[in-house]
Amino acid sequence: MASKIVSILQEIVKVLEEKKAELNRLDANLGDGDHGRTVVNAFRNVIEQNKDLEYKDLGDALQKIGRTLAFSTGAATGPLFGSAFIEAGKRVQGKEKLTLRDWKNALSGAVEGVKKRGKAEVGDKTMLDTLYPAVKALEQSVDKNESLKEGLLKAIEAAKRGMESTKDLISRRGRSSRLGERTIGHIDPGAASSYYILQTIIKNCLEEE
Repeated sequence: MASKIVSILQEIVKVLEEKKAELNRLDANLGDGDHGRTVVNAFRNVIEQNKDLEYKDLGDALQKIGRTLAFSTGAATGPLFGSAFIEAGKRVQGKEKLTLRDWKNALSGAVEGVKKRGKAEVGDKTMLDTLYPAVKALEQSVDKNESLKEGLLKAIEAAKRGMESTKDLISRRGRSSRLGERTIGHIDPGAASSYYILQTIIKNCLEEE
């Protein structure tokens, strides 16, 4: 799976490029209107900086990607996604292939990374509201001993519901927090891009099964 990292990153950029206008529009409701462009450029930079690197394992790959993301943009987007990838990588060091429990551990790490970097909690109308439901779904699938495919598909469904739930939340972090109740009725752009990225990663990994 580590050998497929670059192709998965390329697919992420492709999807984010397709969603760029939508993400910019979502951000225009809450911020500067450039989230789509920022996140696309961040992942393009990751490909450029990492295309010739060799990865020891998946944990190593995720951490190297995360370190590049963290310094890919002056906006909060890079550091937040960077922390998510770095902490996810720490949870799966030495792994060449992930079990459902490994996925749960990796995403749990991503959640903790975002919490620490962004000083945010679930319900603050951020990317956490996408990632945390996916972790909870994976925990339930692990407890039920479900298959990798079934568990990952349920995680994506949960992530989508989490993303959509941000429409009803008040922003409590970042520039948009200054708008208070005016943020109700708008999906958080970071929650949306997180969903598209996670969906793309899982979809491509399942195709390898």
